[in-house]
Amino acid sequence: MRPILFQLGRVPILSYGFSLAIAFVVCTILGIREARRRDIDPDKFLDLALYVCISAIIGARLLFVLLDIPTYFRDPIQIINLRDGGLAYHGGFIAALLVGIAFTRRSGLNGWIMADIIAPLIALGYAIVRIGCLLNGCCFGLPANVPWALACRAGDATLRHPTQIYAALLSLVIFITLYAKKDHTKFPGYLMFLYVGLYSISRFIVEIFRDVPRLIGPFSITQLASVLLVIGAFACIRILSSEPIEEQSPASQR
Repeated sequence: MRPILFQLGRVPILSYGFSLAIAFVVCTILGIREARRRDIDPDKFLDLALYVCISAIIGARLLFVLLDIPTYFRDPIQIINLRDGGLAYHGGFIAALLVGIAFTRRSGLNGWIMADIIAPLIALGYAIVRIGCLLNGCCFGLPANVPWALACRAGDATLRHPTQIYAALLSLVIFITLYAKKDHTKFPGYLMFLYVGLYSISRFIVEIFRDVPRLIGPFSITQLASVLLVIGAFACIRILSSEPIEEQSPASQR
């Protein structure tokens, strides 16, 4: 683990924050390139990326705090302390989705087309950030005696499932899958629905090995949410795939 990646003078550069920054830069560059390929104003995409990124961080932190409100009620200043991670993915996704919908409507962009551009990038960014989690020592797994077990919890030498790596690898597979399908979508928004379904499956699997509270039997609240999202995402794909597809002109994508 390496929570502090390096120092700039007296300023510590945290691994988790650095991974977030790298994910944003890499995904934004790829997104701008794809927007240009689809004849979409790259400046509008950049604006969208900024709004989505900021709202995702705020939403993710808000949900994380709400899930442990007694702790933060006793020490409110910790709400803005992100040194140890503390972002709940689903909160970030929901916040980014709402802001993205509002922005595309106001900007005259096709929200479904933008969602298809962004979906593979979410998977890639998630993979990058999970490496930051590994370096930071958060989002760790259960104690394990498998050959690849690591001491991946901050302040604890216990060997554990490196669930950060599991999540990163699965998300990378999702990115490759979505990227390969980007020119073969069944309907506008297909890639986003597919991402939600595939991510939820991968999250359910990773949660089996994570050291998290269990809500019902062996299942965590995230696993239960993942089941609902899988059903919803693939139901939408099935329904929308059966509808006739209207030909999309470049102008309709802007």
